[in-house]
Amino acid sequence: MSKPLLITLLPSSGVDTSRWVLAHYDYAYTERPHAPIFHVLALKSWGLTKDQYPGLVVDGKVAAYGSKGITLHLDPQMPEEKRLMPEDEAGQAKVLEMANYAGNIVGGAVVNWSYWNLLKYKSVVWSSVTTSVPWYEKLTLRVAFPLIRWAMYKGLELDQTVADEALKTIYEGFDKIDALLADGRTYMYGDRLTYADLITAACLGPMILAQGYHGMLPNHALCPVFMQKVYTELRQRPTGLYIQRMYDLHRPAQLLQV
Repeated sequence: MSKPLLITLLPSSGVDTSRWVLAHYDYAYTERPHAPIFHVLALKSWGLTKDQYPGLVVDGKVAAYGSKGITLHLDPQMPEEKRLMPEDEAGQAKVLEMANYAGNIVGGAVVNWSYWNLLKYKSVVWSSVTTSVPWYEKLTLRVAFPLIRWAMYKGLELDQTVADEALKTIYEGFDKIDALLADGRTYMYGDRLTYADLITAACLGPMILAQGYHGMLPNHALCPVFMQKVYTELRQRPTGLYIQRMYDLHRPAQLLQV
């Protein structure tokens, strides 16, 4: 049987959560990364919609998609010490609640703020959108980057007002998680690593340019000064320290498996 495939939008934090989940499970796979917009066509070829990524393809069929779907699909198959979901229903519900807030609410704001600001600078995001993608996608982005940027802005309904509101949501998210961590806990839920930790670290990781993130985050020194200030501030907060600690302690060394 062929090795499972992971169909991805290269820089996505949701995708990097899935990479982390699979690495934690020691699950062998090959990644097929795509640049923004092109990932929609790749997903469609597997019967998935533009939001159903990454897609995990096993034996020629989509087995699961999205970091939540992949986790819930594979977790029961893992030995107890590798599982990322609590055994009890109440614990599972709490972990998924935390994951939804970090991944969808705050993580969605991270996407909006980051894309609105960073896509204005082709040289800053180039490696994030082109590393290991098919040659024709890279060539298209080289000559049509402004059009791709316009399509992303339009698809995500981004403008300065949306970006400003997103940054407020990000700060509110850091405030909330700072408060949660104030009791001295090591992990988001319970006394061991769960899916809530992985998705929180991955989806908020771009706001501190986390070391160990595998989606090719931009170089801090190349980012606009106002963004550098935000990154530096958030990196020093309890949530920022927690995020980097999760990467340092629990992110396996992993190259892009293309």
